[in-house]
Amino acid sequence: MSLRLTDAKALDDLFLGLTFYGTGGGGRAQAGLDMLREAELGFDEVSFTYLDDLPDDALVCATIVIGGRDPAEPLDAATRNAFGLPADDLPMPERFRRSIEALSRHCGRPIAALVPVELGSVATAATMIAARNLGIAILDADGTGRSIPELGMTKLDLAALAPAPLALVDRFGDETLIASAPSAEMADRMARFVSRAVWGRGLACACYPAPLGQLRAGLVAGSITRAAAVGRLLGDTGQTEARLAALIAHTHGRLLMRGVVAQAVWRSEEPYAFRELDYWIDGTGADAGSRAQVWVKNEHHLVWRDGVPVASSPDPIMLLDAATLHPLTTLGDAHAGREVLVLVVPALDAIWREAKGLAVLGPRRFGFDIDPVIIA
Repeated sequence: MSLRLTDAKALDDLFLGLTFYGTGGGGRAQAGLDMLREAELGFDEVSFTYLDDLPDDALVCATIVIGGRDPAEPLDAATRNAFGLPADDLPMPERFRRSIEALSRHCGRPIAALVPVELGSVATAATMIAARNLGIAILDADGTGRSIPELGMTKLDLAALAPAPLALVDRFGDETLIASAPSAEMADRMARFVSRAVWGRGLACACYPAPLGQLRAGLVAGSITRAAAVGRLLGDTGQTEARLAALIAHTHGRLLMRGVVAQAVWRSEEPYAFRELDYWIDGTGADAGSRAQVWVKNEHHLVWRDGVPVASSPDPIMLLDAATLHPLTTLGDAHAGREVLVLVVPALDAIWREAKGLAVLGPRRFGFDIDPVIIA
C-alpha cells in the first residue's frame, strides 16, 4: 500500500505541510512545486510507500540538500570558462539521480527506496522526481520529522546509523564520494567544503545507506502523511482565526506571539555557510508591549519573549503569515513590517523528548547554556 494524492490541490497542500515542518528551512513550498511541474510530475504520479510494504533486506538510502548561504550574484562566465565549467547548472533532480546512482555503484547493489533525511520542500521534490526517473520507491517517512541545519542532528544519528558512505553531486555535475567519515559531524564538514569549492547552490547528497531493517529505527514513520494533513489545514479557505484554531488543535501547538517583524539581524554573512540571523518581532493586539527574538541557524531554533525562553528545538518553530497562515522561510520571507504569528508544535517523534534527543537537537547543541523548552 502507499500514500497517494487525490488531486492537484492535495499536492499543493502537501508542500505547505512540508514547508511548515521545514521550520524556516528546506526551501519554499513553491520552489518544490515548480520543480515538480518542470519535471512534469503530477499528483497522479505521486506515491509514498509505507515502511511495512518493503522487505527488511531492501537497500534504502536517505537524501538531503547540503549547502549554505549562497551569494545572490550568479557565477560569472569568465570564472566558468577559467575552470572549464558548463554554462548552465545541472537541475537539482538530476543531481539527486546521479548521487543515488553513484552511491548504488559504491554499495555494489541497487537501491530499492529513498527517504528524505528531513521534511522540507526542495529536497523532497527532488527526491520524488529522482525516484520516478529511477523507477524506485520513496517512503512515507523521513529521518528527523522536521528540517535540521546539518548532519548529526537526526533520528538516524540517534539510532547509531552512519551517513557515510555518501555521494555528492554538485551544480556542475561533479561527483564526490566520501567513503568513510569518523562521525556525521565530520561528514557534514567535508561536504560543506565541497560546497564552498563549487560556489554553492546546493549539493545533492545520497547518504545513510542501509537495509530497511536497520534503517527503520532511525526513521519517523508516516511523517509525509502527517505533513500532508497539516498542509490541508494550511491550504483551507475561510476565516483566519477559525483556521488557526483548527491548526493548533490538530498539531497540539501553541501560539507564542502575534506581531510585526521589526528587523532581521544577521549574525554571520560568511558565504557558503549557514543562514545565521535573529528576528525581532514586536507584539500586536493582546501581545502589544512584548518583544520576541527568534534565533535562526537555517531554521528557527529558539524563541525568547521579553528575554525569557518560551520555545526551542527539537520542537518545530514556525513563523506564519498572519493573513494566509502560510509558513515563512528564512530566505527573506519574514521581512521588516510583515505581520506574523510565531507558533511552536510538538516534535513528531517521541525520541525528541528523551535526553539523547534533547542533547542532539536542543539549545546546548547550539551553544546555549539553557534547558530545552518543550511542549508537554
